[in-house]
Amino acid sequence: MDLDLLYELEAKVIRTVEIGGGATGGRTDFYMQGKVSGKINGSYEGVDYGSTVKTERGDAVYVHVHETIKTDKGIISAFRRGYAIPSGQGYNVRAFVLFQTGVPELRYLNWTLGLAEGVAGPDGLKLKIYAVR
Repeated sequence: MDLDLLYELEAKVIRTVEIGGGATGGRTDFYMQGKVSGKINGSYEGVDYGSTVKTERGDAVYVHVHETIKTDKGIISAFRRGYAIPSGQGYNVRAFVLFQTGVPELRYLNWTLGLAEGVAGPDGLKLKIYAVR
């Protein structure tokens, strides 16, 4: 398996909505804004419908993100699913990404599986998104 870096994502949480409840410890919606840079460049908006999962290392988060990247060529929609595991500086994030776009030059994303890895914490979200080849 080869990984090809598509872009780096940097985003800040601009608003949170506490939903609470649930068998696993509750849910919080994290609204984010930022930018992506690399082979794909543009502005970023996303909402993580994060559910808390109790673990022996602390409260992990099931990552369930709907995101939009606005490029100069058009819009990319992405769906990110995975986990954010507690670490000393926040959370280590690992997730899969599926894309949708009508931009002709970026249509290959429609059948590309993405892999996200990085960190989330008080300073925001920093991820690298790779295409799995």
